[in-house]
Amino acid sequence: MGLFDLFKKKEKAAQATQTKKHEGTIPQTKKGDYQPEEYYTDVVAEGTAFEKRVISFEERKKTAIPSARGLYPAEILLLEYCSKGAYPGPKNGYPGFWWFEYGIRNVDVVLKNLEERGYIAFASAKESVNDLTVSQLKELLMKHGESTTGKKAELVARVSDTISEETLLSAGVRPKYRLTETGAQELSENAYVPYMHKAPNKTTEDTRFGLTFNVWSINKLLGSGDKSNWKKIVDEQEHKINKEIADRNDAFMKDLKKIDPEGYRVLKTQDQQIEAVQKAKEKFNEDRDIDTYIAFWETLWKNGGLKFEGAGWHFELPDLYIKSKRYDDALAFVTKLKKQKPTYAHKADAYIKKIEELKAKQMAKKKN
Repeated sequence: MGLFDLFKKKEKAAQATQTKKHEGTIPQTKKGDYQPEEYYTDVVAEGTAFEKRVISFEERKKTAIPSARGLYPAEILLLEYCSKGAYPGPKNGYPGFWWFEYGIRNVDVVLKNLEERGYIAFASAKESVNDLTVSQLKELLMKHGESTTGKKAELVARVSDTISEETLLSAGVRPKYRLTETGAQELSENAYVPYMHKAPNKTTEDTRFGLTFNVWSINKLLGSGDKSNWKKIVDEQEHKINKEIADRNDAFMKDLKKIDPEGYRVLKTQDQQIEAVQKAKEKFNEDRDIDTYIAFWETLWKNGGLKFEGAGWHFELPDLYIKSKRYDDALAFVTKLKKQKPTYAHKADAYIKKIEELKAKQMAKKKN
């Protein structure tokens, strides 16, 4: 295989699988909580050396090691999201990672199972009003002749104090799950799961490209016993994989310089930009000078933008604009990015919705 054959499509005759829509079993009433049906495929990056078949949760359970109480990593991660009062029915739908990384197509079914086993329970509508937006809270209060002034915390308290549980339910307030004592203990004892879910350098399980570093690999290393030393084991694995990646990249760049000088120049430029971005981020984390950090990103985008992929970095500037309450700048940037990078369209749509809500909230404050 040539150096760049990794990135080329395989011949159709050699393809063992075909990308297809995954036939979900989501009730019509719940479809609004999920991504569009065509989003869910059984194969990712089909036809390339990076092709990956989605492993269903049922398959995962055959090789993963359950916790002492019998929960698997995907179920424990759901506890993490329930602890934040986000589920069921998150504002922008259930993220795709539940399918692509954890093999769960119908999140609600797994949540119901966790409820039946005593790990989560529904909060009351009154306890769930904090999940409403300010405009929704004000609309409720206005309908019941109550004051709509004050900060969100005051509005939440006023709704809880003056509007009955039944009225809130009939008004469409959707109760959220909260952790039971058992659920909270389970999450605490398996803290490696949310940590690995967010690990920036986690990998797929394709060993052709080196060590595997993700929640499933750490799950096997930790086993079913005491996990109090999980951070030490994770750090050791992370050190190994970082060294392996660095060694492999060095060897790759040496070979590339010999056989493709132009390709070497392009990748070298990418490496330099990545290093500059990382240094700018580190500096911002130290001095918290957001204006200087915004100026860095504005200059970068004026000079051709990012030369590497990564959703997090592509949305770094709009995140900064939002922090600075520069909503028009954030909206303009994300709208442009959506056109330039169709692969980020779904994320861009979520940002646009969020920014428009923040703008509306800002305008409402000015009126008051």
